[in-house]
Amino acid sequence: MRLALIVLLALGPACSRGQSSGSEQPAPSASVITLGVELGTCPDVTACEKECDAGSADRCRRLAATYAFGQGVPQDETRATALYAHACDMKDPSACMFAGQMNEFAHGVEKDDAKAARFYERACELQWAAGCYNLAIMYERGTGVPRDRAKAGELYQVACTAGARPGCDKAREMHEPPPVPFLEGGLP
Repeated sequence: MRLALIVLLALGPACSRGQSSGSEQPAPSASVITLGVELGTCPDVTACEKECDAGSADRCRRLAATYAFGQGVPQDETRATALYAHACDMKDPSACMFAGQMNEFAHGVEKDDAKAARFYERACELQWAAGCYNLAIMYERGTGVPRDRAKAGELYQVACTAGARPGCDKAREMHEPPPVPFLEGGLP
């Protein structure tokens, strides 16, 4: 779970997802890219491919990162996204998180917020706090899923319980009553 918290903290800036409406969402921050490389790439692509084909989720995720970041191979985000999804199917929670990012930010695939939400949900189910946090943002804003502030609050609390302070802050914010708007001219 410690690694999940590191991912959550590193994804914080990317999770803010451009507050302005109508504009393109920013690409993941440099810290996300750095983190992806830190989780591992494949120095021997052929060996990683064989291990991935043999059912190693870790090697599939590392191979995905290798292609996503062009580490010793030509960069191929389409292949990377497919490999992240494959590793996610094998229950690698960080791969689910990265597959969500690839779909949300249109890296190698068309932008698909609903698919991104499904990957984040899978990461959350696998107890990856950043997946819960990103899914909460999507529910809060109604991006890729129906808007549901109660569900968002629950998911922020799950991230908080996993030790992610940003999740705690958002969970607390979601449970506060909305501010009363200022009435011009005083109270009625």
